[in-house]
Amino acid sequence: MRKVLLTAFLLLLAIVSVGASVVLFVDGSLARLTGWYHFRPGMSLFPPENVGRIQEVTWMRISDLHDTVECQKKEDGSWWIVAPFEDRMSPEALQAILDFTTQARLVDTLPINRTTRVSMREFGVDTSPHAITLKIPAGKGEHTTLARYTLGSTSPWLADAGDGEHLLPTTYLRTDFYGRDKRIHVVSGNILSIFKNGLQGLRDAHPLHVDPDRVVGLEIARQENNGRTDTKPLKLTRASAQSQWVILSPTISETDDEQVENLIASLSRMRAMRIEDADNVKLPEQPLLTLRVILDDGTSQQMTIYAPFSSPSDGQLLCYATASDRPVVFTLPAEPRMQRRGGYAKLVNEILSLPLLPVDIQTQIHNSLHWVYWHDLPLTLNSLRSKHFSNIGSKDIDKVLIRSRFSKYPLRLRLIPGDSEGQVSDVWMYSAEGNAFEEADPEVVTSFLNGMSSIPVAEFLHDLAPGESPRDMEYRYGLNDPDYLMLVQPRECAVRAVLFGEDLPLVRDRSARVFRMKRQRAVDKKSGSVQSVYWVGMEQNSQSVYRLSPKYMKLFSFSSENWRKRNLTIFPVSALRTLTLHYMKSPLVLHYDYIGEEWTGTLGEEDITPRINPHRTDYYVRHLQNIRVKQWLSKNDEDALKALQKPVFSVALELELTDYSDVEGIVMESNQNDDERPQRGLSNMDQVRDMLTEKTETDEAFRKIATGERKVEKRSITIEIAPSDPQDDKPFFYGRIREDGSLFILSFEDAQGLDGQLLD
Repeated sequence: MRKVLLTAFLLLLAIVSVGASVVLFVDGSLARLTGWYHFRPGMSLFPPENVGRIQEVTWMRISDLHDTVECQKKEDGSWWIVAPFEDRMSPEALQAILDFTTQARLVDTLPINRTTRVSMREFGVDTSPHAITLKIPAGKGEHTTLARYTLGSTSPWLADAGDGEHLLPTTYLRTDFYGRDKRIHVVSGNILSIFKNGLQGLRDAHPLHVDPDRVVGLEIARQENNGRTDTKPLKLTRASAQSQWVILSPTISETDDEQVENLIASLSRMRAMRIEDADNVKLPEQPLLTLRVILDDGTSQQMTIYAPFSSPSDGQLLCYATASDRPVVFTLPAEPRMQRRGGYAKLVNEILSLPLLPVDIQTQIHNSLHWVYWHDLPLTLNSLRSKHFSNIGSKDIDKVLIRSRFSKYPLRLRLIPGDSEGQVSDVWMYSAEGNAFEEADPEVVTSFLNGMSSIPVAEFLHDLAPGESPRDMEYRYGLNDPDYLMLVQPRECAVRAVLFGEDLPLVRDRSARVFRMKRQRAVDKKSGSVQSVYWVGMEQNSQSVYRLSPKYMKLFSFSSENWRKRNLTIFPVSALRTLTLHYMKSPLVLHYDYIGEEWTGTLGEEDITPRINPHRTDYYVRHLQNIRVKQWLSKNDEDALKALQKPVFSVALELELTDYSDVEGIVMESNQNDDERPQRGLSNMDQVRDMLTEKTETDEAFRKIATGERKVEKRSITIEIAPSDPQDDKPFFYGRIREDGSLFILSFEDAQGLDGQLLD
């Protein structure tokens, strides 16, 4: 008898052990046997080892009072609803559930005596529950439960986020993960918003599930009137995410990269207002267009759009759409509801329609409305192609040649490269009106080159048709006989290579680009009068003709005065010998000793040396060196010559310029030999002593420079100033350099600075 009892006891113990093992395997906790778990405020709802594996979840079940859905992670990493229907799961809803399960912390536990049948309605765990179960693979097709809980309603308390500054909403919750525990807890966090439309909120509202950085191709095909698909769809491609986009069809063209990126980002963010099974929606017979997105792994996703219709409830324009990988129909907003409602809507629409409003600002405004509207997407050739005529970087240009039918001589611009290591700036030279090359004003050249790099296109006039030659297109718009012919030579592309152990520079030639521009007149057919004048242009051998913005065409000038450097005077202080100001009854003559930094002078026959203020005089000389004319004028400008018949004052400079033209080669030779340079760390006197005592050829040349007599050129510069017409709204001053007859315009402030008070 005793053996029978012992056997029964061992059998019972084995059954209990097996049962506990099963519960542990399935539910992850033996607390189910006890029906109670000791929760403490601040602790996680589930064991740390379970919380740490939440990202390994591959299966979940979500239920409410009416429906239950099961979701599963596919091999490619995407989540799909697999029962009772099949559809892609919302990434936002998935991440919200995983984050809530990981981050929820216990705030409080309600006493048992409060969880009566009547009070259960207040907490929502029975009346409006959302039960969630998360599982991970356990091998051989089995799953192990990591977490299980039932969400109730939002609780009235707020929980500390842990940083002492922010508060979190809280939710009533019950979990039977540890057993048949009926207690109701208050936990931090709230994800009830994803269930505001029931379990439909678990469906992915994005028709296209793409990463913008992985998109390498776009195809947009529209439906023609005969019901056939466009035979030449709009096709864009790029080699990689870092490459430039190119339009391949219906014409080859560069793209407006900002617009293309905006389109891809908008497509990835686009959300449907409603998702329905395809069997429940009657679609129009013909689609409006199809859009195909190609990814970098060769896969693609396609979306089909149908004609918009008005919503019966509020008149908003909507449209149906389908996706190639999902058996559903999306209802998309075609345009904002506010476009049909109220004065505020009208104001916003007017702001969005401004042609000068940047694309990123428009995107921000649309994003603030939380929707992407179909009518706002750039889906046409003209909206995605580049809005610039040349697309040549201003720092990528070496030479420019412009011929015009309005000028006898061409305009030439040539770059003299500087040296960034030697801190020598680039210098642009110009040749106009048949004159020799001179240094051009850097600001004028910069404005011209920047304009060239982004010549704005006002309108796309014509694309090369199949079978049409570029020559025929030139004749059609008069570009075979252009008003301007511009040749741009890009800089040579220097590439270094190692060949047989030697570091060699390789130069890859870059072909010149030729642009043709023609002025056209729009004539009224009835009256024959000219309605407008505009410019057209095309690049030689290109496939498109553009209407150009007149803003850039105003920069085309063949006058030397336009390109001439704007500095009024260019001289070193060391060359100044005499400064004479004619604005008194007697001239003020000042003599300057550069070595001694001393000023002497006379006013008429009076010696006024003691009255000279050296600080004012030095500032006056610096003003002369830095002053820039507003505009150089033609030497025959009638208004300037008339005003300068009686100058109000004049400034004369006597200079002695030393000729160091033979020094440049010696200095360059010295800089090329690093071994012969003075050592760093030596004082200036040590370096001079070394230079004068060493017997190298370079040092000998430097000694000759220092001790030999050099050629000195004497030069006079006389600047005459006269005011403009007193009736001008903005008065200014005319000026003339007497020695060469150059005329110019000075601002009122700069001219006043020449009338200096140099005496105490």
